[in-house]
Amino acid sequence: RETVFDRIDLPTMEAKMGRYTKLSTRLERGLAPNKMSPKFAAKVDDYKNLLPVINALLNESMKTRHWDKVQELIGVPIVRDDAFTLQKILDLKAPAHGDAIGLISTEATQEQALEEMLHKVTAKWSDVCFSVVAYKESKDTFILGGIEEIMVALEDSMVTMSTIMSSRFVKGIRETVEKVEGQLGLFGETLDEWLAVQKNWMYLETIFSAPDIQRQLPAEAKQFFAVDKQFRDIMRKTKENDNALKAGTTPGYLASFQKANETLDRIQKNLEDYLETKRMAFPRFYFLSNDELLEILAQTKNVQAVQPHMSKCFDGIKALDFGKD
Repeated sequence: RETVFDRIDLPTMEAKMGRYTKLSTRLERGLAPNKMSPKFAAKVDDYKNLLPVINALLNESMKTRHWDKVQELIGVPIVRDDAFTLQKILDLKAPAHGDAIGLISTEATQEQALEEMLHKVTAKWSDVCFSVVAYKESKDTFILGGIEEIMVALEDSMVTMSTIMSSRFVKGIRETVEKVEGQLGLFGETLDEWLAVQKNWMYLETIFSAPDIQRQLPAEAKQFFAVDKQFRDIMRKTKENDNALKAGTTPGYLASFQKANETLDRIQKNLEDYLETKRMAFPRFYFLSNDELLEILAQTKNVQAVQPHMSKCFDGIKALDFGKD
């Protein structure tokens, strides 16, 4: 009765109570009716009924929030110090709330399991990094390399988070779970926008690197180079700090990529309109793809640039002779 609660040796206590229970039964059957046997049996029952409660409260998964629930259930403050002995548990009449305390303990165990699942997710992402590679062998321009493993890791993590959120025991850790789930959701959304920007940027970078295109589409060139500067800056920062989750959840990145995609989509549309005017002026250009037509327009001072495309524009014409002048 004087043992500090946290130091109770439950297996030993259970073994002793097993022996006392057998002894109580033997005394009731073997002795003549007397006053002491029923009293002894009552004490044995008190301790026997206390065992499940002790087992529940000694659960290592029990945290402060769970003890608060127990305190609220019993209606008496619980101070877990060296004066908190087994007798205190008896005085609080804890066995009367045995089933409810057992449910709280079960809840603590299940929450612990969910927390371990959550920890595995967060621990995994501390080691997941972007593959940042040089663009066209440039020393200061980078792009994201293969991201297949990152996409698989993200999908697995989201499935785990969905499992955790669907558990009826998530209530106690919901705030933490929602924070991690929100981070992963933001990362996924940002990554989608990021890859879209990279794809469009790589396509347009080749086009707007041509001075002739810059002169013919000055407004679009200005818009592109604004996105170009922003994209290169972000990629340089990602090269220096390549942790995927941290980079992908950097404040402002999602909005920046969304705006960049809007700008690049608008540039591509204007580029399409521009190419359409050229095709309308010279319908034979309809036989050429956008890339082939842009290859010609990017070299307006070089008349020979049309030569590789003559056979597509005209049947039976392989090349043109422009003469020496």
